[in-house]
Amino acid sequence: MKRAFFYFLILTALAVIDGLALVFFILPSMNWSATRKPGQVENTIASYIRSNWIRRNAAEESNPFHPTPENLKAGQADFDRHCSGCHGLTGNGENRLEADFYPPVAKLTNDTAKWSDGELYFIIANGIRMTGMPGFVKKHDSKEIWGLILWVRHLAQLSPSEKAAIESRLHMTTREHEEMMKRSHPEP
Repeated sequence: MKRAFFYFLILTALAVIDGLALVFFILPSMNWSATRKPGQVENTIASYIRSNWIRRNAAEESNPFHPTPENLKAGQADFDRHCSGCHGLTGNGENRLEADFYPPVAKLTNDTAKWSDGELYFIIANGIRMTGMPGFVKKHDSKEIWGLILWVRHLAQLSPSEKAAIESRLHMTTREHEEMMKRSHPEP
């Protein structure tokens, strides 16, 4: 009995030493850059943890608001103001920041179909640590968040005229950005 306890202590001490070595020596020497895609093991572990955290904590509820023209317009305005910088005006994941993200910015026309309304609400409200996805619950009421979800769900079904209007605004904001960059960084 004493021998088993002794072996247990030895194995526990080795596990603690291995854990400390991992945290203090191995992990800090890895490349944590957002411009580099992580390896398969890191990606699998992070995706598993993130998905299960959301599914375990999100409420099972449906959007209490209907996609009326007024609700969609309000959702689009909030989306344009708070989300389009990263997710793009059409939700295509082409961020307007011209920056690298890892994990990549979600393509809202594809990636959101797998999430329920309650899960999307949870994601938008709380954000997701170390992904660049901020939480909005502290400064935005639930109606705004549900409106965002209405618009996000609508993105995959944009009419040709809606797409044309968004593309027109996209070209206008791109030109404005280019002009601003020229003014702030004049050529010598």
